[in-house]
Amino acid sequence: MNQQHMITQLLTLFFSGVYITNKDLLDIAQKLDIEFPAKSRELILKNLMTLATEQKKEQILYDLLISLLQQRISEYKKLTNLYPSIAEVSSNWVNRANTMIRLLAQNKRGNIYE
Repeated sequence: MNQQHMITQLLTLFFSGVYITNKDLLDIAQKLDIEFPAKSRELILKNLMTLATEQKKEQILYDLLISLLQQRISEYKKLTNLYPSIAEVSSNWVNRANTMIRLLAQNKRGNIYE
C-alpha cells in the first residue's frame, strides 16, 4: 500500500476506528528520536513515515502505531463495560481499529510480491 493511502487510512476515523491526535504523532516521533514542530496530523504522519523509512525505523514506527491502536481498543472496551448502551457503536470502532492493525501489520511485513 502506498504511503499516502496508509496516511489517509490512519487519519480517517471511519477507516481506522480511532482518532489519532497531533500529540499522539509527536509522541511517536519522540520515541523514534525525530523532532517535529506541531503541524497538521497529515503532515506529521507523512514526515514520520518518510523519516522512519530513511532512518531504517519503519518497523518501530509500525509497532508504535499498532500499540497506539491497541491502547485505544482497550479504552473502547473499558468504556463499553461502564456504559453498555454504547456497545453497538464502540464495537464498530473496535472492528475498524482491528482492521487497521491488520493493515499496518501487513505493511510491516512488506509486500511478498515486490
